Amino acid sequence: MFAPYRRLLTHSGVPRLLAAALLVKLGTPVLSLALLLAAVDRLGSYATAGLVLTGHALALALCAPLGGRIADRYGPRPALTGYLAAHTLAYTLLLLAPPALMIGAAVLLGATTPPAGSVVRSAWPRLVPAALLPAAYAVDNAVNELMFIVGPLLVPVLIWVVPAQSVVAVAGAAILAGTALLLTSPAVRQAQPAPPGRLRLAGPLTHRYTLLLLTITACGTFTFGCLRIATVASATTFGSAASAGLLMGLLSAGALLGTLGYGARAWPLGSGRLLVLLSLAEAAVLLGGVWAPGFVPLAILITFVGLVTGPRDAAVPALLADHAPAGYRTEVFAWLNTFMWAGYGLGTAVAGHLTGPDDTGATAFGAAAAAAAAAAILAAVASRLAPPSPKPVAAPTVTPARESDQVADS
Repeated sequence: MFAPYRRLLTHSGVPRLLAAALLVKLGTPVLSLALLLAAVDRLGSYATAGLVLTGHALALALCAPLGGRIADRYGPRPALTGYLAAHTLAYTLLLLAPPALMIGAAVLLGATTPPAGSVVRSAWPRLVPAALLPAAYAVDNAVNELMFIVGPLLVPVLIWVVPAQSVVAVAGAAILAGTALLLTSPAVRQAQPAPPGRLRLAGPLTHRYTLLLLTITACGTFTFGCLRIATVASATTFGSAASAGLLMGLLSAGALLGTLGYGARAWPLGSGRLLVLLSLAEAAVLLGGVWAPGFVPLAILITFVGLVTGPRDAAVPALLADHAPAGYRTEVFAWLNTFMWAGYGLGTAVAGHLTGPDDTGATAFGAAAAAAAAAAILAAVASRLAPPSPKPVAAPTVTPARESDQVADS
């Protein structure tokens, strides 16, 4: 079961790429919570502190595609170098600026966030053989899930030792160090800029199959946003609002297991059809949450939701890597982040509007199930539009594949 992961982790260049991804992905959730706490300390208002977080998140989501396009046009190494310098200056401003400028500094910080995650995802096809790509994207997604579990738990530990402002600096140091480490990766050093051609303002969004995959991702994070609200409402009904944290932890644990299971074996179905089945399964399980009779059945259902969403979240990047339009290989993963944040924000807003003070969470679960069903329909349409898989980029262009990888390729 773990043979693909053993081959992946022993492949030259992979440990360094994963270490860079780990640092960058750990810094993001730590920064999100630490920035909120630091803003409350400095501004004395949750409302204003919320604006700091909103400004940072919106700037990050809106500017991410630009970073991906720059990486495609000029090469990931020059792009990351420029972003690294700009992001360092933005962090310095955030840490030293007076409170009145904190919102603007947070916006600048979000706008200058290096496209490190997009560069990592676009680098996998250049670094490993095609047979190992499902395992690579599964590990990439698993690292993301794990960091969103570990990151928020790490913040209170650090705050026992240093003030929240210093924890913001620690998060920034992790992101900057991960970006610097990424610059030393062979897959980044040897990547070539895309051939010059006519640029379209919407970039890869003009490609229908890519747009459908990105919309499916937005549906997935819409359901996650709904579950944020639904679990709090349900946990309150069952007598403990704080137990919503346990439910979301089970969701992440299930997603982590499901992701690793996806990458550990070759599936008889193609990734497109698997995406349809996973979305249908998610919709069915979420509907079960509408009628869950108690906390334990709900906890089991939430865990099953994670088990099906984990593979889905690993399958979509693999499909994007296969079929993204030439010249937009990095930008498409930047758009992936933007669609994820947009779906999550919309999901929390819709579920929050539909959920009343005495609601059991059933309405939010229903909205999440509807989004999952919509994703299944879109996945079915996408599977009909899917272009034939292009010839994969051979891993030896970066480093010679080991014998075990050559066997896996055959």
